[in-house]
Amino acid sequence: MANTAKTIKSNNRGWGSYSAFLFAAIGSSIGLGNLWKFPYELGVHGGTFLVVYIACVLLVGLPLILSELMIGRIGKGNSVRSIGNIVSEYRYSGLWQVIAWLGIVTSFIIFSYYSVVASWILFYVMQSLAGAFADAPAEITRHSFGALLRNTDQMLLWHSVFVLLVVSVLAQPVRKGLERAVRLLMPLFVIFVIWLYLEVSSVGNIDAARSFMFHFDWNDITPELLVSALCQSLFSLSIGVGILILYGSYLSEHRPLLIGAGAIVIFDTLCAVLMAVFIFSFVFKFNLDPGAGAGLIFETLPLAFSQLSADYSWASSLFFLLLLITALVSGFALLEPSIAMLVEQTKLRRRVCAWLVGGVAWLLGLLSVYSLQGNSFSFYYFSKEYKHGYFDFFNILSTHLLLPLTALLIACFSAWVVPKVMAQEAISIRPKFTFRVWRFCSRYIAPFIISAVLLIVLVYPS
Repeated sequence: MANTAKTIKSNNRGWGSYSAFLFAAIGSSIGLGNLWKFPYELGVHGGTFLVVYIACVLLVGLPLILSELMIGRIGKGNSVRSIGNIVSEYRYSGLWQVIAWLGIVTSFIIFSYYSVVASWILFYVMQSLAGAFADAPAEITRHSFGALLRNTDQMLLWHSVFVLLVVSVLAQPVRKGLERAVRLLMPLFVIFVIWLYLEVSSVGNIDAARSFMFHFDWNDITPELLVSALCQSLFSLSIGVGILILYGSYLSEHRPLLIGAGAIVIFDTLCAVLMAVFIFSFVFKFNLDPGAGAGLIFETLPLAFSQLSADYSWASSLFFLLLLITALVSGFALLEPSIAMLVEQTKLRRRVCAWLVGGVAWLLGLLSVYSLQGNSFSFYYFSKEYKHGYFDFFNILSTHLLLPLTALLIACFSAWVVPKVMAQEAISIRPKFTFRVWRFCSRYIAPFIISAVLLIVLVYPS
């Protein structure tokens, strides 16, 4: 920025091209949040969830994506350094840096149990490639996921493999590791989504899926649905974990932020809806339970695939390979803020920082691995008993409390603390009316919605 070039200098870190930024930013949002969590949340809450979710994406998600990219562009560093540079330049309170630390802690916690979900995917990839779902008895297929949760050795193995895959990529410089990976994986992802939807969805009951997904009823709106919809939008769009601030800092100043933010929202929402239609078309064709919860794709889809004709024997392998691609790209996004922070705050080499962060994440993930056996602690939340101990606790803590709290602070910092002239120059939105809409949403609408959800989370369950 012209006003800050003397104190907040750019460096030679960053993306090789704008397309690399778009691939990485879209990839950070299009992950298991879309293919794993969005369908099971929609299945539990029904079509009303979709309407509330889209409203949250437009009123909260889009403005905050712009806010995070703007902070990164101005601060030119990881989330800790970016916010630190801004508060130092204008002599604001250093307490604002708690935003960055909250985001890094949140992304780290999410990765710890996210890698366990990824271990399930790796297991199912191997099973599907071996033809385990072809002509398998329905009773065996139906209970395969429950058997996996009791098999700690398998989960530990694939949890370790996933962490190794993510860290081995992130140990490389940004342009050699992360950028090359997303350039390869994201086009494959798009091809797989289109192929699956066009070739396989025709086999399922698409009419029933659409009827279920697009049915809205005011009576279905509950406090839990409101919390789930907002938190899912934050989780799915990678808001509040520091990755968009970091990606924004890698982006050159003449590149438009609104195009990137709009692309993230459009691709993320379309992907979520397309994959939900694909999943529920199978669910309703074979009279499966749409409200199966976190195990929806692992319990219902293998059963659906096992009942397809031999012409579609490739479908299960392709689907779980698709899940693996999204898990890897999102895994990169979740662990990168911690690695970048450690690199910039210490004199350690990136490779050393990557393996240190990955090792600690692997250790924390063991708590989730061993809590899935059923002998861990349980607790109640919104009148529902959660029996998977640390796995459920980390999930609720990170997505229902830390994510919205960090998002609230980001909204306040970007719209109330960052000077208006600096924000307008960094975002570079034309016409000026569009900038006013962003600022109004970030100042009033987003904080109000997030605060209401946080109040529900803190008061209603008790």
